Amino acid sequence: MSVVRTAVIGLGDFGSLHLDVLSSLPGVEVVALVSRSQARARELAAQYGVPHTFGDADEMLARVPVDSVHVVTEETRHLAPVLAALRAGVDVFLEKPMSHDLTEARLMAAEAERLGRKLMVGHILRFDARCAEVKARIASGEMGRVATVYGRRNMAKSMASQYSHSSRLYTTGIHDVDLVLWYFEGRRPVEVYMKTMAVFGQGDDVFWGLITMDDGSLGVIETSWVLPDATPFRRHILLEVLGTQGAALVEVPAHGLTLWTDQAVVGVDTGYWPRVHGATVGALRDEILYFVTCVQQNRPIEMPRPAEAVAALEVSQALVRSAQEGRPIRLD
Repeated sequence: MSVVRTAVIGLGDFGSLHLDVLSSLPGVEVVALVSRSQARARELAAQYGVPHTFGDADEMLARVPVDSVHVVTEETRHLAPVLAALRAGVDVFLEKPMSHDLTEARLMAAEAERLGRKLMVGHILRFDARCAEVKARIASGEMGRVATVYGRRNMAKSMASQYSHSSRLYTTGIHDVDLVLWYFEGRRPVEVYMKTMAVFGQGDDVFWGLITMDDGSLGVIETSWVLPDATPFRRHILLEVLGTQGAALVEVPAHGLTLWTDQAVVGVDTGYWPRVHGATVGALRDEILYFVTCVQQNRPIEMPRPAEAVAALEVSQALVRSAQEGRPIRLD
């Protein structure tokens, strides 16, 4: 097995999760960390035995040979490190959303194709066993023809301030936009309509969107940032798929594990990135392992393809525009 030399760019909470997963994977060597906070970079480098730290991605790419990078910065700062890595001959794992700007997303996808480099966007729900099982049942024909897909992703209100770099639809709702397009594979979205609400004066924090496909089937997106902070797991997630011969329901307040104490009811993550025997596992590990395997074996990225990640952003941007203009938006 060839060793993949990799670097992590962006060391917030999610960047540190990527680092934790990568450090536990066989055949992976994390050789550099990039962060605007050198103190943060040095702290994590010491913890995980990473030899190099940088404050700038360009400097890291010029000085340290790497096969891949994980870009885990805010979506408003994705373009520069992604283009720099691709042009340096390096494969890229990019956390979703691709960007806050559709033009930037299209440029990144086009540049990866032009240069023959791998670009994977972290739509983690495609590696959630429950969501993947629903897709398998749809693909097998067991559920008949899918008529509607409904995705709810409601968050605790105190989390809203952490996600104000661009529209909060891009933070949460884009997960369900991607699932709608994935489950309706072979059909094309032709119109979207969305209404939003600003509840706490920090920008829109309630989003209800409708996606109409070319055969009249419907996707519904609900996401908000107004749940009480005492909500177990600080979020409530629901996925419902209705077909002509069956239905599927995924409900995630606590991934099947809830703990009661005298002080609180606590939901525990057992699906996305739980800690088991000292390691981060779950859908995040499976997603990162898929990318690493594609790099090691020189296989194309198909989950999702870059064009599919761009499509999810296209629909999401059209939903935001619909809310701003107060009208349905037709898609070309």
